[in-house]
Amino acid sequence: MRATLTDGRLGARPSAALVEHVNGLELTDELAGAEEYVLMDIAHAVMLTHQRIFTEDHGRALVTALLGLLDKGPRAILAGDPEIGTITLQIERYLEDQCGPGGLDIQRARSRIDQKATGWRLINRKAFLTVMAELIVLGETLLDAAEHYDSVLIPGYTHLQHSQPSTLGHYFNAHYWAVSRNLSRLEQAYERLNESPLGGAAYSGTSWPIDREATASYLGFDRPIPNARDAGAAATDMGAELAATLGLALSGISRLASDLYYWSSTEVGLVRIHPSLCGTSSMMPQKRNPMVFERIRGLAGSAVGWSASQLGVMHTSTSTDVDQCYVHNLIPGYCQETTGAITLLTEAIATLEVNVEAMKASAGRHWSTASALADDLALSHGLSFRPAHDLVARFVTAHETSDVPDGTLNPELGEAPLQHYSAQRLSSVLDPEAFVESRISRGGTSKVRRQELAAEAGTDLEAHRRLVDSLAAHLLQARERLLHDAALIAADGTEHTP
Repeated sequence: MRATLTDGRLGARPSAALVEHVNGLELTDELAGAEEYVLMDIAHAVMLTHQRIFTEDHGRALVTALLGLLDKGPRAILAGDPEIGTITLQIERYLEDQCGPGGLDIQRARSRIDQKATGWRLINRKAFLTVMAELIVLGETLLDAAEHYDSVLIPGYTHLQHSQPSTLGHYFNAHYWAVSRNLSRLEQAYERLNESPLGGAAYSGTSWPIDREATASYLGFDRPIPNARDAGAAATDMGAELAATLGLALSGISRLASDLYYWSSTEVGLVRIHPSLCGTSSMMPQKRNPMVFERIRGLAGSAVGWSASQLGVMHTSTSTDVDQCYVHNLIPGYCQETTGAITLLTEAIATLEVNVEAMKASAGRHWSTASALADDLALSHGLSFRPAHDLVARFVTAHETSDVPDGTLNPELGEAPLQHYSAQRLSSVLDPEAFVESRISRGGTSKVRRQELAAEAGTDLEAHRRLVDSLAAHLLQARERLLHDAALIAADGTEHTP
């Protein structure tokens, strides 16, 4: 039976319970990102060789073995006996088998503290980029929908009561800006995430002359985390920030999903969801259930607890990294669920069936343009806002409590000066299309302002796209540079570009 890490100090094999409930869980998590851990070891071995901490022969042996592991598929090869320990120890065992006792030198000048912290950042960074890329697609879809439905009148709601009319184009443009804000939050969190803990070692740094900037660059990080002690601990507080930004992104798309959910109800009937995104009842054959919106809304509710759970792991009275290490890394799963919800909403919007005539009819109902009449009183009769507002409010109540047909305007039900308005003038002032066009302030619903908003959003989206594309390209370039320099060492070359 081969020795384990604990034999020298503890003199006992790991308990079966510890293997099952600690080592095994850690290893399962890490195997999902096995390639990232191998790339980390390649970067470390290349740096140690360049720094002459490894001899050329020693470095060549380890780098060659690690490149072979990467090519053969590390996930399957490293899924070994969890009694050995986590993936870092599995790689050590693999290198020992390939290179002899010298293979264990891969651990020189580092600790599992900075390894674990770096591995989590590599894995979470990859998942986070996927979320950002999917939000870009949602943003494109929203702006396409805004252009397609630019002038379609819709009702606006506050407190689920008709408030003021708008257009569907203006509405979708508004939800684009929520996506943009969440993209900004994700991008800012990514910037803090993209710092390298590697080389922090066991909090105090190392006596070996390592080059932390080189390993950071090889792994696509922007810079090393400055303080060696913070290098391990800083990885743990990232979880709470990433979870919070994901929760905000889900909250943002859930608000849009909730509106569409309401609009698609049989009672309201303003939109219909494509049948491929619906479910039906096992008992009631007529049902056409908008399940995608229920999934998004439910997930957004669940995500409220994501950041809280991450913060909870950091509640301890002492400053330690291990609490976070011994629970699952939940961020990749959060990212996967968030990406799925974004994809569902994107497809729902792209295939949405809008009842344009029903939208238009609803936009002008229930006195939704009454504020325009108050504005007209202030403009044409010099009334202050509050008296004009109160006068119109009584005018609305008088119509609702009278026996005039719905939609009929009777100036005699108003007080002076409304009594002097003709029915035709009242109808013109209260017209929903005129109302929409009259909102001329920056960001308003008039055609000119909608065009400005569309252009501004298009420019904003392009900036987000360029940034996210550049982040992904930076990682690809770093990987190519790492593998190029590793191949040179394996081939007995000396050129390198850290």
